Amino acid sequence: MAGVVPLKKTPITDSKAPRRADRKPVPGDFQEGSGTSFCPSARYPVSIDSPDNSSHRKDGIQKRTLQKLKRGRFPIEAELDLHHMKMDTARLVLRDFIAGAISGSLVSVRVIHGKGRRSKHGPKLKNMTREVLRDHPGVVAYTACKPTNGGDGAVDVLLKTS
Repeated sequence: MAGVVPLKKTPITDSKAPRRADRKPVPGDFQEGSGTSFCPSARYPVSIDSPDNSSHRKDGIQKRTLQKLKRGRFPIEAELDLHHMKMDTARLVLRDFIAGAISGSLVSVRVIHGKGRRSKHGPKLKNMTREVLRDHPGVVAYTACKPTNGGDGAVDVLLKTS
């Protein structure tokens, strides 16, 4: 032990001990019979649609972007009216309209589909329009218009820019 130099002692401070970091749960912690269930969908929702299906945004699109669309911060550059069209015709016209708007480098468009109040079987055009917009790869987000612009009978659509 000859030639050994003692370590220097660290100075003692009056600060509190560091807070203990909470351990994140691991799926193995939630075994059957443990009384706790593991449900990833409760923590990370799969769907980012609104409960009433009036708005939708794709994964990776910020909530703030959808809020801007709802508030009318994106100028509407084109408009399509689907009133009095049959379902198949309206679906084709809507897809062509979106494709033309994307190729024309438009950012925001409006689709008027009506509220479907006079339909015997509910709002068919409204549901079809929102289904097509939700599934279209060129549509980033959509939301129901303000009441002065058609309310629930029209949607403002935000398109993907290249």
